[in-house]
Amino acid sequence: MNTEMQLKAMDVLVLVQTAIKNVHSYVSESPVITNSIERIYLHLMDVLRETSPLVFAESEKQALLCGEPLKQKDQESLHVASLLSIMQDFGLQSIAFTRGLLKEELNVFIRLIARNPEQLHAEGGLTKLMDKNNIIHIQVEKKELVLSIDPAPETALPDMKSLGLPDLNAAPETDTTEDPVAANITAMTQALSRLGDMDGSIESFISEEQRDVIKKLSGQVIEWLEKETQVTPEYKTTIDRLQKLIQDFIYRGLFTEANAFISVFSKMHSGELPKDEAVRTVASGVLRNLASENNINLLFKEINVSEKNKITDAFHILAGFGDDLIIKKLLDTVRNAKDSKERIRTIHIIQEMGEKTLPAVKESMEADAPWYFLRNMAYILGRIGREIDTDVLRPLLLHKDKRVRMEAFKSISQIGGNKRGTLFLSVLPAVDQELKMNIIETLGKIKCAEALPNLLDMLKNKSATDKGEQLAFQEKICNALGAIGSPDAVSALSDIAESKSFLGLSSSYPTEVKYAAKRALESIKRKQAE
Repeated sequence: MNTEMQLKAMDVLVLVQTAIKNVHSYVSESPVITNSIERIYLHLMDVLRETSPLVFAESEKQALLCGEPLKQKDQESLHVASLLSIMQDFGLQSIAFTRGLLKEELNVFIRLIARNPEQLHAEGGLTKLMDKNNIIHIQVEKKELVLSIDPAPETALPDMKSLGLPDLNAAPETDTTEDPVAANITAMTQALSRLGDMDGSIESFISEEQRDVIKKLSGQVIEWLEKETQVTPEYKTTIDRLQKLIQDFIYRGLFTEANAFISVFSKMHSGELPKDEAVRTVASGVLRNLASENNINLLFKEINVSEKNKITDAFHILAGFGDDLIIKKLLDTVRNAKDSKERIRTIHIIQEMGEKTLPAVKESMEADAPWYFLRNMAYILGRIGREIDTDVLRPLLLHKDKRVRMEAFKSISQIGGNKRGTLFLSVLPAVDQELKMNIIETLGKIKCAEALPNLLDMLKNKSATDKGEQLAFQEKICNALGAIGSPDAVSALSDIAESKSFLGLSSSYPTEVKYAAKRALESIKRKQAE
C-alpha cells in the first residue's frame, strides 16, 4: 500500500472511531450519526477502488493495516487505541472491508460494534447478527490471521451460471410465484452480490456477454416501467427493490446500466413519458433518493478520473437526477473548482441538463461574482438560454473584465432573437470601442433598421482621437448601413462618397471610408432593385 493510500486508510480508521463515539452520544436517528457514517463510506469507496480488502488487525498489541504495522505515532493515537480496545472487547483479530460494500452494511456494522459486547453475545454474537443483517462485504476474524499484502492469485473469469445471470432461453431459476419483472430484478441483484464477493473490481469480471444479459433483463423491466399505470402495493415494493438495484449499479461503477433506468424515471418525472400524478410522485421519489450526496460526489469523482464513455454516462445520470441540489452543486463547482478541466466538464453537465437549470444559473449571476464564473454563466446561457434570458446578460456587456463582456456579447448574439437590436442599442454609447465595433457589425447583420439614427450620428461624429481607430470605426458603420439597406441612409452615404478636397485641403473623409460608403450605396441600390 502506497503512502497516499495509507493516509486515506488512516482517515477511515479515525472516522470509524468517531462514528462509534457518535452512536454512543446521540439518539439513533440523529443526522450526526448518519453524516459520520456517510463520510466513512465515501472514504472507504476511495480506498477500496485501489486496495481490497482493507484490513485492520491486531497482533501482539500492535495495530496492523493490510499486514503492515502502523507508525509509532499512529499506534499511540487515541483513535487507534480506542478501536483496538473495541476489537479486544469483541475478541476480534481483524476487521476487513471489501469491494462491493454497501452503505447499509456499513451503517448496521458500525451500530453493532458500538453496542455492549455482552448484550450482543446474548443475542447470538457479532458474527451471527452480521449474517442475519446480510453483511457480506465486511468480515471479522476471531482467530490469528497471517496478513499479507501480496496480490491475490489470478482468478479465471467466471461463467454466466456462476454469476447468477440466467440463460434467457432457459427457464428462470427463480420462485415460480414471483412475477417476471421481480424475477429479473432478483436475478440482477443476486448476480451483483456474487460478483461483489470476488476479489478485484467488479467491472473486470463482467464480460460483454454478461453485460448483454443484464441489458436484456433491464430492458424487460424498463418495458414494464413504461407501460405500468397503477401504483399498487406490489408496484411500490418492486420500485423499492429496483431503486436498490440502481444504487448498487452506481456504487459499483456500472453507470450505463444505472442510466438505462434513471433516464426512464427522469422522463416520468418530467412528463415526457405521460403518467398520472401518483406514478410521477413515485418516480420523483426515486430520483430524489438516488440523488444523494454520496452518489453526487461519487459521480463527480468519476467524471474527473474516468475514461470518456464512463464520463458520458455519469453526465447523463446527473442530468437525469434533475434536482435543485444537483444544480446548486454544479454551480458551486464552476465557481470554486481550481482545475479548469473540472470546470469545463461541469459546464458540460449543466448544458446536458438544459433549460431546467436556467433559473438557478440566472440567480447565481450576482454582480460581485468572480469574473470567470460570470463568463462561464454567460457561455452556458448562450447555449441553453432563450430570448427572454438575454436581460440578465445586459449588465455583463458593461463588466470591467473584457472576457466577460465578449462572452455576454456572443451569447446575446446567439439567443437574443428580436431583442438583440434594442438591447445592443441601449448599451452602445457606454461600451468600450472594441465591443462597440462588434455591436455595429451585428446590427448590420441582423438588418436592424432601428439602429439607423444612431449609426448616422456616430458616422458624423469624429470624436475618436486615434486616426486608425477612427478610420476602422467609420468603415464599420458604412458596412453596417449597407447591410441594413435602408434608403434613409443614401443621403448621408452619398455626401461621404462624393466629398472632395477643396483648395488643396484634404477631404473630410479618408479614401477608405469613401470607398466603404460607395459599397454601401451599391448594396442599398441592389436591395431596392430586388
